[in-house]
Amino acid sequence: MGLQVGAGYFGDATLQSSTPNVEIIQPFKPANYTTAITFAAYKFTFANQDACSVLINDSTDPIYLADSQGFSMGYEDAPIYSFKIVEAGITYNCVGAYI
Repeated sequence: MGLQVGAGYFGDATLQSSTPNVEIIQPFKPANYTTAITFAAYKFTFANQDACSVLINDSTDPIYLADSQGFSMGYEDAPIYSFKIVEAGITYNCVGAYI
């Protein structure tokens, strides 16, 4: 039997439209989440339909994503606890697995 890394999964039920600089990972934190560590994704995929810039883990340096470029990371990368879209009205959805 393998080592279990995560505790569960999260994701959008439908396409979303962004509000500028609003956190999109933390709202998925389960009400019963009681671990001592910050709620974070160890796997995360973001699919954007429109070009946009994102801020990851409270960075102040935006990362540009072209139309439909998307972004993904896995367990070998640093966990993501914060993901914000800089622009308003960007159509997107996300899915992830949390620690």
